[in-house]
Amino acid sequence: MNENQVEYSTLADQVRQNIKKRIINQELKPGSRLIVSHLAAEMGTSLTPIREALRLLVKDGLVEIVPHKGAQVVMPSQGQFKDLFQVRTVLESLAIKLAIPNLSPADYEKLEQILQAGDESIQAADPKTWLEADEKLHSYIIQKSDNNILAELLDNIRNRINIFRILTAQLPARAKRAQNEHRSVVAAMKKQKDKDAAELIVQHIENTYEVGISA
Repeated sequence: MNENQVEYSTLADQVRQNIKKRIINQELKPGSRLIVSHLAAEMGTSLTPIREALRLLVKDGLVEIVPHKGAQVVMPSQGQFKDLFQVRTVLESLAIKLAIPNLSPADYEKLEQILQAGDESIQAADPKTWLEADEKLHSYIIQKSDNNILAELLDNIRNRINIFRILTAQLPARAKRAQNEHRSVVAAMKKQKDKDAAELIVQHIENTYEVGISA
């Protein structure tokens, strides 16, 4: 691989990350068309890295190519969301079990800080900050599973179901319930009750799914 190929690959990945972030933040909503020439103009690039980035985002499950229309942000069906949540429950319960032996007192202090940030965001009626605290909590536990493949799979799934997290955050009663569920999960982990913690995270994820499909 020559130097130009390295630079091109890096640029395509930067474009990919930019579009991915905009999709996750709902700046680019499900069903939105992704016009290559418009994206290239916005980002100041040629068409080629845009096309490559979209190809990679198709693999990520965030973009789809629709015949006669081109690329657009994926709008998963209810059935697809159900499939994603089923896989997520299995993988996150595994992450909990793998993480517990790796967590130190300092880690539990960090989790408590994240929980406190979540409490404060609910009191301030700040759903965006609550989403950030929610993401940090799940991500921290997954990271502590010390399994890179598991973390990569869950990152892909959580990106694709982000709309459910947004719906949860916008419903104050559900956000409070989710926060209480977070605390129950962490409490069970701290007591080294891996089976209880895994069951609690499964229930938490299933509750999020129920809110999403009924919203």
